[in-house]
Order: sequence, then C-alpha cells, then structure tokens
Amino acid sequence: MKFKNMVMGACVLALAACGDNAQNPELLKGANFVSAQPGADITLSFDPNEMRVYGRVVNLYNGGYAADGNNIKFEGFASTMMMGEPGAMETEQEYFQFMPMVEKYELSDGKLTLIAGDGKEIIFTQVEELPGEEAPAEAADTPADATAK
Repeated sequence: MKFKNMVMGACVLALAACGDNAQNPELLKGANFVSAQPGADITLSFDPNEMRVYGRVVNLYNGGYAADGNNIKFEGFASTMMMGEPGAMETEQEYFQFMPMVEKYELSDGKLTLIAGDGKEIIFTQVEELPGEEAPAEAADTPADATAK
C-alpha cells in the first residue's frame, strides 16, 4: 500500500512539473516597471486594488486592464497632452499604439514582457520605486527648516 501511495505522489508531482506555466495575474498588482526605449523611458504601474495601470512616457497615462493566466488586455487609455522631444514623442506614440494590441505577458525573474498579437514585444524591468518618485515617509519626516551640520 505504501508503494502505491509513493507512486501516486510521484505522478502528482510529475504532472505539476509539466503544467502549462500559466502566469499569476495577482503578481502584477502593486508592481512597478520601467522600460528603457529610444528617446524615453516608459514606466508602467499596476494598481494594487483596481484593475488599472498608470505610468509615464512623456505624458502621464492611465487605463484599465484584464488578465487571466498568460493573457492580458489593456483598454481605455487616457493621457495628458504635453509636448516633448521628438524622439520621446515618437516612442510615446508607438507605445500607445502597441498597448491595445498586447495579448500575452510573461513575468519572470523581475522582467515583464508584453507581447502583441503580431509578435512585437516590450520588455520592462521591475523596480521598487519609479524614477523620480521620492519615498513619502522620508519627505514627511524631514522638517522644512532642517539643515545638515
């Protein structure tokens, strides 16, 4: 009987190892990413509470997303309308055209790869804080008249 249980346990482990490697969309919630692109860095953050994303290329943007396993879909993007350097504006335009075409994603080893239906990809690196953001606790704990001595 023990041998039979061992064999069944080994089979369960073997089947688990042969799984479909489906992604866990919960790992996106609250995560921040940056992608260095020609002309501008792209930031992408996933809201921890709602199915929303936000970030910056030249302009600030936000929108909705839905994720299930390896599949992801972005929709309803809105952005500010500031002008920037021509190369950065081109990168932003390409990014905003790319995002509605994204169908799949891979999150592994601190890298997020967004994959469009035509095979085009953008790879992001996960970061704790987005560039240009300061930790709110540090700013709140420092008196306005504090000076180094």
